[in-house]
Amino acid sequence: MTLITPHDIRSWRFTTRGWLHQSYDADEVDDLLDDAADSLEQVSLWALITHSRMHALQAGHQRRRRSLKRRRAAIKNNRKRKTNE
Repeated sequence: MTLITPHDIRSWRFTTRGWLHQSYDADEVDDLLDDAADSLEQVSLWALITHSRMHALQAGHQRRRRSLKRRRAAIKNNRKRKTNE
């Protein structure tokens, strides 16, 4: 499935029917709307996945920083104990 672009939507030309009351072919309009909805759904899914990955990376980074702080504090405490003994 290829994604429909904003340019595709803006440049789309519908076939008109009738000479007295001009109207668009309902099937062509439905096809365009279906393609646009499918494309929007796909892009929304990509955005959700990207946001989830970024959130997971940030959360992992924060956990690593806290872990490093705890390790540094433990090392400092061990050094203080050794110097006091």
